[in-house]
Amino acid sequence: MLRNKFKPIYNNFEELKVRSLSDTLFRDFVMEKDVLAIMLSDEEKQYLATDYLTSDDFFSAQYRQLFELIKYKRSKSNNHITFFGYLEISTEIANDASLRSRFPLVTEALLSDLAVMFNNSTNFNFYLEKLLELTRLRALEAFYAETLSAFKNNSDITWQNSLNDFETFILENNERALKNSSFVDIDTATETFLEKIESIIHGDDPDIHSIFSGFDSIDRFTKGFKPGQFIILGARPGVGKTALALNIARNIIRDRSKSCAFISLEMPVQELIGRYYSSLANIELGKLQNPKYLSNLELNKLKNLASFNENRGQIYFDDVATSKITDIIWKIKQLSKDLNGGLSFVVVDYLQLVSGGSSHGTRSNEVAMISRTLKTLALDLKIPILALSQLSRNVENREDKRPQLIDLRESGGIEQDADIVIFLSRTILDKKKKDNEQKTEEYADIYKITEVTIAKNRSGTTGYADLIYEGRIVTFKEKERNE
Repeated sequence: MLRNKFKPIYNNFEELKVRSLSDTLFRDFVMEKDVLAIMLSDEEKQYLATDYLTSDDFFSAQYRQLFELIKYKRSKSNNHITFFGYLEISTEIANDASLRSRFPLVTEALLSDLAVMFNNSTNFNFYLEKLLELTRLRALEAFYAETLSAFKNNSDITWQNSLNDFETFILENNERALKNSSFVDIDTATETFLEKIESIIHGDDPDIHSIFSGFDSIDRFTKGFKPGQFIILGARPGVGKTALALNIARNIIRDRSKSCAFISLEMPVQELIGRYYSSLANIELGKLQNPKYLSNLELNKLKNLASFNENRGQIYFDDVATSKITDIIWKIKQLSKDLNGGLSFVVVDYLQLVSGGSSHGTRSNEVAMISRTLKTLALDLKIPILALSQLSRNVENREDKRPQLIDLRESGGIEQDADIVIFLSRTILDKKKKDNEQKTEEYADIYKITEVTIAKNRSGTTGYADLIYEGRIVTFKEKERNE
């Protein structure tokens, strides 16, 4: 059975960070002052603090402005000055009226007060963690206050919506952390490594946990998608990204024990279902879109296939228009929980339509955050996640029109986070059309050939292969050797 069970989730917690109660107990002015004093005297600590903290982590308005000023000057520095201590900040404030206007609470008296403090930077990381903790507690306090107000004034609140809000709040506010306790010593890592070798020698299938695409042209390079892998499928519009992703999902659920989530930010479920059954039943998509042209034989075939869904695994579709990465992560985690950890594979269509949900500077930085979040989710759930991605127009300007990693749109950290990058293109076809000047009908036949490029593969080799794309039934097939 194909399901679309998740409904819209409406969450907006960005304001909670600045709506803390004025009489909150979760604040520490002394620690905020200590952090700033150390930042103004130690370049390394200043770099660390500006990387991990935000102005919201300072409850004091005066200290918040000073932190904002330091971060502002570091971001605008174009003369290789990356450290702004007492002298530099004092000079900037004295000589720049616009800075004094923008940061009126940063005074000479404040700087002098910080300058004479005794700074013990030994516990600096602990101070940063403590400020992060206080920020989360203030946000939680504000969340509770907002929730209580809503309960008193809104009788339409439901248990599920409240639970959704709370889980999304926890997800958003649990992302920032300084600690790292995930180190594994070489002895432990070696023991696990040798155990894996022994199990394979004694007959255990090394690919037992791999998810195969069902296309030998892809699987012979990847050896199957592994748990925790983040895979990118990129192409220019109209080449068949969604079609191939649907075909892969269709192939995966041939195993009844497997289930897939297909999150579409571009196409409604009914359109996806039409494409799915067009491929499964080998019925032209145009006929499914205009059923009066279906023959009785095709209609019966369609009904029979639909009635045998219980013999296959599950695909769970979601076409809700929410594009916030936090909402998407929540839905995937909730589905995995509902399936008791039985979720096998996830498709996100497509990456450039996903929103970071808050300001991350440039769009490239935002996409980098999104790709990193999806990679982290894959590791957390121990499943492969496939994200579709648009390619820039640069590929069309290249002579051979073969995609490269640099063609990933708003690439940010996509290339860095991805374990596997697969490109689709019609490179060979365009060249043959130009060289042979084939007739329209002949060219339409050869245009079915799609080149598959494995451009990155952390666990294997890279290379090229061909697939045949039958557009009328939205299906990719292996290319026969004599074609």
